[in-house]
Amino acid sequence: MNELLNVVGMYVPIGALAALVAAAATPLAIIAARRFDVMDHPDQVLKPHARPTPYLGGAAIACGWLVGVVVAVWRGLLELPEVAPILGGGLLIAVLGLADDVRHIPAKLRLALSGLIVLAVMWFGDVGLGLADVVAQEFGIVLPSALGRALSLLLGAFVVLGACNATNLIDGLDGLCAGTKAVIAFGFFALAAYLAADQPNARDALRLALAIAMCGSAIGFLLWNFNPARIFMGDTGSLLLGFLSGMLILLFADQGTLRWVLGALMIFTLPVFDAALAMTRRWRSGKPIFEGDRSHFYDQLVQRGYSVRQTALICYAVALLFVVVGLFVIPLSGRAALALFVAVAIVTAVLANVAGFTRPPKAGSA
Repeated sequence: MNELLNVVGMYVPIGALAALVAAAATPLAIIAARRFDVMDHPDQVLKPHARPTPYLGGAAIACGWLVGVVVAVWRGLLELPEVAPILGGGLLIAVLGLADDVRHIPAKLRLALSGLIVLAVMWFGDVGLGLADVVAQEFGIVLPSALGRALSLLLGAFVVLGACNATNLIDGLDGLCAGTKAVIAFGFFALAAYLAADQPNARDALRLALAIAMCGSAIGFLLWNFNPARIFMGDTGSLLLGFLSGMLILLFADQGTLRWVLGALMIFTLPVFDAALAMTRRWRSGKPIFEGDRSHFYDQLVQRGYSVRQTALICYAVALLFVVVGLFVIPLSGRAALALFVAVAIVTAVLANVAGFTRPPKAGSA
């Protein structure tokens, strides 16, 4: 326990600094967005907010995260060569999101560029390149080295790009994305802190610094983004937070055991559940599954009479529940963790169906 407290004590100041920087940078982002007319205009369909709202909050999140990570390097908690690929990739992803916020980029081009960034970070940062081997060894399979790396790159890119997309989709209400990502980042940090204290690994510092800086920057931005939001994070923020979430999931694979990856995936369940729910509902309605609408979990809570604030708080609580469930992998074996993962997926799907969240909307409604 003392070792765990020591680990937490070393890194919490990094999160606090990231929060302060993001909170201080957000008003500047508001001024810049108004100055250069980078505003999100309501359309009463997918953008039901009352008035045009500044759209550069992601830049403030990026500043908070960047300062937190740089200070971790300066304090000697983290080596620059170790974090440089993820640091560079995160900044490139944020710039790509910023370009999309300022001047719309076609979805296919954005996906292709994001994929190239993710693959480059995985390769040059040696992140998640053993992912396929970790999965295979749980079933007694030994993959040839070249095949293992190739499959890891494909699977890892799918995980990170999926995390980016899911994070983008959950950014639909005031304070929703920033708050849920802060909770999820806290879960990643808790899992990483346990591993650092109980099963030390060369990737401990990287996981801890990335998670706590992500958590702090999201919290700092949330002070300005909670309902009624004075600024939105835009794709700059959602792509960066999704990228960091995906990379952290891959970094848990570097522990060499599948249960840590499964734990991280369960911690990230809410955004995945929300995206899957929306696509299921669209499919059942006969609509294209990638066509935007108000089928998301949070949309349906609002439709059921909850206020925007209440909906955000409910989602924070659900995200925290999944964090707790994800941390249950700590005492489990690999097979037991896999059984828990499958059980969580099944129970979540059944509860969503029983509660009517997968039911197609009535004719004439969203």
